[in-house]
Order: sequence, then structure tokens, then C-alpha cells
Amino acid sequence: MKVFFVASEVNPFVKVGGLADVAGALPKALASLGCEVYVVMPMYRQVSLDSYDVTEFVKDLDVPLGYGNETASIKRISLSDNVSLYLVDNGAYFQRETLYNFPDDPRRFIFFSRASFELAKILGPDIIHCNDWHTALLPGYVKYFWDRRQVGTLFSIHNLAYQGLCDRDMFIYSGLPDIAFNPEGVEFYGKFNIMKSGIVYSDMINTVSPTYAEEIKTPEFGCGLDGLLRSRADVLVGILNGIDEEEFNPQIDRYLLVRFSSDSLEKKEENKKFLLGELGLVYDENVPVISFIGRLWDQKGIDIIIQAIPELMSRDVYLIILGTGSEYYHQVLNQFKEQYPDKISINLKFDNRLAHLIYGGSDFLLMPSRFEPCGLGQMIAMKYGTIPVVRGVGGLKDTVKENETGFVFFDYTYNALLESIDRAINLYNDKDRLNIMRKRIMLEDHSWNNSAKIYLDTYNKILELKKR
Repeated sequence: MKVFFVASEVNPFVKVGGLADVAGALPKALASLGCEVYVVMPMYRQVSLDSYDVTEFVKDLDVPLGYGNETASIKRISLSDNVSLYLVDNGAYFQRETLYNFPDDPRRFIFFSRASFELAKILGPDIIHCNDWHTALLPGYVKYFWDRRQVGTLFSIHNLAYQGLCDRDMFIYSGLPDIAFNPEGVEFYGKFNIMKSGIVYSDMINTVSPTYAEEIKTPEFGCGLDGLLRSRADVLVGILNGIDEEEFNPQIDRYLLVRFSSDSLEKKEENKKFLLGELGLVYDENVPVISFIGRLWDQKGIDIIIQAIPELMSRDVYLIILGTGSEYYHQVLNQFKEQYPDKISINLKFDNRLAHLIYGGSDFLLMPSRFEPCGLGQMIAMKYGTIPVVRGVGGLKDTVKENETGFVFFDYTYNALLESIDRAINLYNDKDRLNIMRKRIMLEDHSWNNSAKIYLDTYNKILELKKR
């Protein structure tokens, strides 16, 4: 089966969030099941191809859009026997200092989607697999403009909160026909909702966890699209993400001071001692290390972490935070760092090495998300014997079970968070129970193997639907 996999970011080339991890790992897992996978992403300024053999696949690809034709050049590199990466290049759109957050983002990713569609017509896949709003127009283009042999479409929702909402002039730019601009199509209260194209026109839809697939059909989590999603419930499924066990594995992790497994848990303590030393904190085997790795936005629960910090600091714990986000949270966290210099380490940056050290050396990882489509941090933490403390939403609810594989709370309050942290501290003080849970979570299977099989089954189901 030929799979055309389109995403706005792909690890290890560029990464902002979990989408990049999925786009980097899932194609490899699909290839191991016999698929030929064409991965497609923009050629950002940040992408380095120095260690790859690059083929100029198409120098001038004609991209028809609503205000006239534009041009993309396509570069190709081979990632493995059955996985190729195609990079869509246009300097005006992608040679910028960051990947996202520009006023013309809708235009940039409309261009990327249409260029990808034109590339798909050349490559002739069996399945076009699109991810989030940046690529959501492809099912619409297939609906109205596909003139090749039959192709199936799958649209993956990684985060429904970001929908590519923009003015109608961007609908004209997209080149979709006028009949598509209506409430049953891509119109949303007079605006152009790019994500709706993926939801309305794809053959099937999936989210990145079973619980999130149910949540987004409710007003609380549906971000205004819950009615539309309920209407497509018969083709909406939840498929849990996996983690790349070549990157996240304490037995082979190049960043750890000492590598370890579930049979050598005593070595985890050496990584804890090293981590604290790196961050200027004094190691004490009786004091647990509680960490947070992620974006400093309300979605990730950083607001209730901040509310909890003063009371948390009355306990005998260390707190480590790694991430970037809102300037307001940067300022507040730096104030706490000054107030509690011997108990808190605040690291306002993206640092992959430090993230691995934190996973390897922490006792507990906080993920108190307001909502969480899947979450990878809790699964990575488990692989390293670091016990997750999570709010029971989305993929966190699917992967963490109270007192079995971590600690779970439900009310979005700092008091509920503190209560779950206290249960974790009680476990830490009972070393026998602590090590039993550590071993249990390290043996959990969060690889892509099972999930990739479900994706392949979904592709086959789409192709069967197309035959009817």
C-alpha cells in the first residue's frame, strides 16, 4: 500500500509539538508493515539536509490557486527502504525565523496543501493521510479535483483547538469551488474554517486517543465543531499515539549518565543525582524530584501548577520545570525561582538533552492538562520509570490508571493536583511499592507497533468503503 503522509512538522527535521513525533515515527512503523510511505512537509529554513543525499524531484511544480498559479520546488530524500521525505519549497512562505504564528499562516499552509495535492497526483498513492488544519484542505481537493485512480483520505485531529479560521478571501485563494462555502462545507459563521475541509470531506477521521474521540463530540471539548463531529461519528475513531522507542529508551539513551532497565532500577538514582547536580540542586535520596516538561500555556495546566507551588514548597520535594510559552508564566516562574532557589529549577527553553535527563532522573512527571488529545510525555516518562501524575482527560485517561501506572485527578483545580501529588509522595516513601510501580510502568507497551497496525486496518477499511 502506498501512503501519502502530509504534516507541517516532522521529527527530527523540525519539531514544535507532538505532531512532529508522530510524523517521524508512524511512517517508519507503517513501512515495517509493508507500506511504502511518502512523507511530505514544508522546506523550512530550519531544516538541515547536510547528512542526506538530496534529489531534486520536481524543480518547478505548478500550484493552481484562486488568485493565479504559483510555483513550488520539490526535494526528495530517502529515509529508509520504504520511507521517502518530500520537501515543498517556496522561499516566500517557508524561509522564516519560526515555523508558525505569522499573520499569513492560512495562506502559507493553503499553498502547502495545494502543492502537496499536486505532488500526490504525480505519486499516485492509495491513501492520503492528512494531519491537523495545516493539511486539512487535501480531502477537499480530492473531493473536487482528483482525476486519477481512486484514492482514500484519512484526516487525523491532533488538536481540535487550532482550526485555521480565516477570512473568506483565503477561501477564494484556496481554489475550492464556491459550492464548498456553506455551513455543510467549510464556512463557519461567515469565516473560512480550514479544518472543516478535513472533517467534512475525508473518508474517515481519527483522533490520537480513544477518549479524545469521544470528548470532541461534546460542547466542552468540541471547540464549536462538536455537532459536525457527531454527524460523522460513524467514521470517527480514536487511535492512541505511540512513542519512538529508538529515541526514548533508557537502555540506549545517549543523553543519560547511566543507562538502565527495569532490572537495574538502582541505576536510575545515579541519573537523579546527576540531574540535580546539573541544575544546582543538592541530591537527597529521601527527597522526590517532581518535574514538568511542556509548553507553558493554560492547555498544559501550568496555571494550576503555579497556584499549587507555594503550598507544594512546604513539602520536602524538588520541582523542575522545562519549557517555553507565555511571557506572563515566564515572569511568574522566575519569581518562584528567586523565592525558592534551593528547591526549584526553572528552565525556560527547549533543550532536548535536558528533557531526556529529566525523564531519566525524575521520580514523578506532572501533566495536569486542561485537555490533552493524547500526550506523549506520560508514555515517555513510564519508559524511564518516572511515574506520571495526570488529569484524567484524553489520552492521559487512556494510558494512566490510578495507583497502577500513576496518579490521576479529575477536577481542574490546584487542590486536586496537590492531593494527587501527596499520594505520589506517600508512594515515594514506601520504596518497595515505589519500585513495584516503576517496574510495572517500564514494561508497559507504548511502542508504535500496535497503533501502526490499527492505522493500516483503518486504511484498508477506507479502501473497502471506496469500493461500495
